[in-house]
Amino acid sequence: MTDEPRQHRGGRSVPGSTAPGGTTIEDLHRGLVPLIMQTYFYARRNFDEAMRTHGVTASQASVLSRIYEHPGISGAEISRQMFTTPQAVQLMLATLVRKGLLVREPDPTHGRVVGSRLTDEGYRIFIACHADAVEVDRRLSESLSPEERRTLIDLLERYLHRSQRSVASEPVDNDDRRRK
Repeated sequence: MTDEPRQHRGGRSVPGSTAPGGTTIEDLHRGLVPLIMQTYFYARRNFDEAMRTHGVTASQASVLSRIYEHPGISGAEISRQMFTTPQAVQLMLATLVRKGLLVREPDPTHGRVVGSRLTDEGYRIFIACHADAVEVDRRLSESLSPEERRTLIDLLERYLHRSQRSVASEPVDNDDRRRK
């Protein structure tokens, strides 16, 4: 018998087959990264549904939260905090401005920096989103004891911190086209 995965006619592997290196396909699906991704998508769906009642997405609510915590924050800083691109944040900021939830104004001390502040309506939406987010968090973690919840948070923070350090130490890209 070979180490090649057994496949049925659709080209997909069948239960009990192994991936290169001897790991079973089932082991790969139950690994840390797939579980984190499944958890993320499940939580994200629940948060999006809760935020939708207030006319925003979970990502837009996260932007509102950062502006609430740091009035005048720049889009670049929001993108760093959210681990997303400045372009994605700029689109969300433009949408939130169009909805009347925030205003953007140049920072008087930094020429090109444009900061964001919540409008009264933005503040109202943020408070409502925050209350719903707390409820979703409570509901999603109700199967855990308080100690288990704290342990899970500690482990995920450590995992994320270590992952960020390793990514930060690597070059962003090795595109040789810039050297021509």
